[in-house]
Amino acid sequence: MPTLNHTHSGARGGVRALVLVAFGLAVTGAVHAGAPQVPGADQIVTRTLPNGMKLVVWPDRDIPNVAMYTWYRVGSRNERPGITGISHFFEHMMFNGTKTRQPGEFDRLMEGNGGSNNAYTGSDVTVYQNWFPSSATELVFDLESDRMRNLDFAPEKIASEREVVYSERRSSVDNDNFGTLAE
Repeated sequence: MPTLNHTHSGARGGVRALVLVAFGLAVTGAVHAGAPQVPGADQIVTRTLPNGMKLVVWPDRDIPNVAMYTWYRVGSRNERPGITGISHFFEHMMFNGTKTRQPGEFDRLMEGNGGSNNAYTGSDVTVYQNWFPSSATELVFDLESDRMRNLDFAPEKIASEREVVYSERRSSVDNDNFGTLAE
């Protein structure tokens, strides 16, 4: 199971992603015969959809919650001069509404149903994280598929988010010695 860090598309057109849905993922640390055993590991189901999206479902019904991670195999490593920052910018755009939902509606519906979300962009991946009660599973899948399919690239949203990403870069790289060194 991957460990995730913090920082804040579509099922069509050959977009490849990994969606990990863990229903009530509980870490119990049971040990048998000297080797750690992970409860429910024998119930993990993996499927690859015709468009290449791979789904991994790990059920654990101890608690009625879902941890859903959508992994896209794209990050800063895939950029070149002239498009640097595009992966991070796109991550931000995924939170700015769709052609069918207004900006903020994703979060309002998620939080109104007891959930929360976040995302981050690394050098190799961009990951979207959702945590919610299992009763909201259908809603969250609808929200995610909507932003994969109908992301809104309105010029005013692009201009606004570009400034947010520039500001984050200035504070975490340009004005930060460790950030500059890490880059």
